[in-house]
Amino acid sequence: MEDFDDPVGDWSSHFRDLHAKLVGEHFEKLVVRSGVDEQQNVRTVAELRVLEARQSDDNAARKRWRIARAVSVVAVIALVAVALIQKGPWLFAFVPAAGLTLLVFLKVNPEIAHLNQDLGVLAQQVKAKSDEAWAQMEPLNRLFTWDTAPALLQATHPGFALDRYLTADRLADLQSTYGLESSFIDGRSVLSTLSGTNNGNPFVLTRYLHHWMGLKTYTGSIVISWSERVRDVNGNWTTQMRTETLTASVDHPFPEYRVGTTLLFGHEAAPDLVFNRVPSKLSGSMDDDRSHRRLERSIKKIEKKARKEITKGDGQLTVMANREFEALFNAVDRNDETQFRLLFTPLAQQEMVRLLNDRTVGNGDDFSFSKQRRMNLIETKHLADLRTDADPAMFRSLELARARTFFADFHAAWFKAIYFAFAPLWTIPLYRDRRSLPGGPSAQRDRTSSNWEHEVMSNLIGEDRFRHPESATSNILRTAATVNPDGTSDVTVVAHGYKGIPQVDFVPVLGGDLKVHQVPVHWTEYLPVQNQTRILVSSVQDPSLSSAGETDQESVDRWVAAVRARGLDPYKVWFRNGLAAAVVG
Repeated sequence: MEDFDDPVGDWSSHFRDLHAKLVGEHFEKLVVRSGVDEQQNVRTVAELRVLEARQSDDNAARKRWRIARAVSVVAVIALVAVALIQKGPWLFAFVPAAGLTLLVFLKVNPEIAHLNQDLGVLAQQVKAKSDEAWAQMEPLNRLFTWDTAPALLQATHPGFALDRYLTADRLADLQSTYGLESSFIDGRSVLSTLSGTNNGNPFVLTRYLHHWMGLKTYTGSIVISWSERVRDVNGNWTTQMRTETLTASVDHPFPEYRVGTTLLFGHEAAPDLVFNRVPSKLSGSMDDDRSHRRLERSIKKIEKKARKEITKGDGQLTVMANREFEALFNAVDRNDETQFRLLFTPLAQQEMVRLLNDRTVGNGDDFSFSKQRRMNLIETKHLADLRTDADPAMFRSLELARARTFFADFHAAWFKAIYFAFAPLWTIPLYRDRRSLPGGPSAQRDRTSSNWEHEVMSNLIGEDRFRHPESATSNILRTAATVNPDGTSDVTVVAHGYKGIPQVDFVPVLGGDLKVHQVPVHWTEYLPVQNQTRILVSSVQDPSLSSAGETDQESVDRWVAAVRARGLDPYKVWFRNGLAAAVVG
């Protein structure tokens, strides 16, 4: 598709259907290549479902018989107890008690025993049939790879060129050429990355665990009592006891954690422009008079701000002719009106308004957009739960039909999420221009992995492997690396967490007895702790995850030799899309 200038319309008319077609074709090619007999798998799974249904029915029946036995036992005990206590005519209660006892031994227990036997046989049959289905699907399950989703994205949208992983060169380019601040990662640990270029312009979509120190309110209480002399209705003095619950609260620092996802996109256009915008409540709601009145009020606020800045002489905000764009996009903190208008041409404003108001095709106005000179940062709600890594393990299944459906559904959702994360950028014509600055994709020759990717590998291994023994909170994993002569990287992983120390504050509170009482409030003091571990990381193509069925034997042999040279087990390693890692200690 040559003319790509309408993100919302182009999604509906071209990209959605093209991607679905390519995903379907890719899956069917994998099926053919695997040699899986679909009809045989259908029969096997059908037999498995029948066995599972019988197993479920027998479990339900056994549960009912066990309930009947429990009720009968309780009834027998109750009848015997009544007969022994009341005696007389109540002694006839032994008759139904004896009947229930016989029923339990002659009917209920045999039924339960029979069901236990059947369920034991069924469990073996279910396992055997399940193993048979897994064996049938194993040739296909081995073909799912880390790079499938990126490859299908590239095939659908030719403007993309994806990396296997975020290299040190790619990260350095974003930092040195486009101004990505190193402080972006402060207080964060990278969980996954998706990097590459769009029309030659570099980007990285990063998912991270963000930590900061917040405040938590702790509450405590005590109950006090006292006596008072009061007159009763007859005028006589009496003594009454009073009680009151006294509460107190204190605020103390508390470690907070949040998972976030940000698209970082570098582009040379408008290199001095800075602005920020957040989702607007006005977007998508222009269908009634009330909404139009809200829009008018928003425009008047912006116009008032513009007049104020002109009067003071400390700004150059000028309201756009497209007043709806001005109200919905609301980037009133922009620092350069000329460069802002260079980006947001009348066409760009029109397409941005359409994107913001859309509630049926894409995700509408769910994004924050921050431009920091050559660096653009997009955060969207729809990326919050996206698995950017597309781990091939999630596609493994014992049922071909279910695998086909999940494969299609996952990749459709994945592609849509990526597409509409870029959509705000694509509304800007200049951002669709190719990179002209030096140091483009052709210069990316060094495949050394970045520190961000080392954090991804560390989090893949799991924070429990790195955390301090006393840590009582989540951990932020940070890394530093040294490249070895054999091409591997020695990575130091530092896990930052907190240990919790119980504390008590005593807060003075005035009670109804006109005395001050010390109310204890229990809280936890969090003190930082850290633990340091070494891992070995290298670029290597895992043979079982090669998308073309080919093995980069040289990289595999180099990795195995490096691991064994350090006395490690080459089979106790972690792989992720071209990178391997092993814990050194």
